[in-house]
Amino acid sequence: MTTVTETPKTPEATGRWDEDRIRAKLTELDAVLAELMERADAESSTAFEAVRALVDVYGEALARILDRADSALMETLVADELVSHLLLVHDLHPDDPATRIRRVLAELAPHVEAELAEYADGVATVVVDGAARTGTVPVEDAVRAVAPEVDEVRVERRSTPAFVPLTAVRAR
Repeated sequence: MTTVTETPKTPEATGRWDEDRIRAKLTELDAVLAELMERADAESSTAFEAVRALVDVYGEALARILDRADSALMETLVADELVSHLLLVHDLHPDDPATRIRRVLAELAPHVEAELAEYADGVATVVVDGAARTGTVPVEDAVRAVAPEVDEVRVERRSTPAFVPLTAVRAR
């Protein structure tokens, strides 16, 4: 019996979008939808309702796919940034907000050492290593991207005691 090992397909090889293009398209979509919502004429209202109906239909189709997915497929879907985003949009993501927040905070390491201290009543409290040179915005943005249901992100700095090597204070 011959075993065939399938080579992983790159976005370029399949014609699929890479992560940068996905992020750019989502940003573009957000801007267009925001502009559409700001307009108050009948034409934009009709267009927005058409978009909303289309999203609802596709959400139902996605829910039916998930109903048939086994745990391995579910893990694969959740790991894909674009699919994970769609699951969030349709309130179908299988992971609770705290799990998603912990995962994204782990992905920020080693640039930012952060951990979820508490998640309750729509408030996520994140503790960041006091030695981190970055501001709180990247942490807040990361949390809001994976948990849009969060009402507030509180970022606290963990103070770390200054370490002075013994050799620096020892008498010669």
